[in-house]
Amino acid sequence: MAEYAVRVHWATVKVLEYIGEQCVTLAREKGTYNDITGNLRNSIGYVLVKNGSIISKNFEAKVESKVVSSANGKGILEGEALATELASRVGKGYALIVVAGMHYAHYVETLNKDVLDSAERWADEQVPRLMQRLKTQIYNTSFS
Repeated sequence: MAEYAVRVHWATVKVLEYIGEQCVTLAREKGTYNDITGNLRNSIGYVLVKNGSIISKNFEAKVESKVVSSANGKGILEGEALATELASRVGKGYALIVVAGMHYAHYVETLNKDVLDSAERWADEQVPRLMQRLKTQIYNTSFS
């Protein structure tokens, strides 16, 4: 049983990491806003939480700044800080938290700009399908 539980855990982690990576990629590529400093796109990332502890994350500078300023590099720190704070609120189970960590991200979306919307729509569509597929694979592996 312990071996089975470990397999289920790692399969779940891999699926949730895949979803997180896809959401980050989509949000960064589909963003319809002018990101002058690169901070908003660089603040996009995710944490994967199990029972309140972060077990995986992705916050990397992927966007070069178009201007030189003291704010450059702030995006990653803001994104990771927000995700870590949200992760601290998670209780039992798994949670995938995808964020755009700059304080003005929500404001940008109210201007009909896409910050996380395309990633959220993709996740709403794909997550149920991917999780059902995972359940089916786990069931077939354990009882065949």
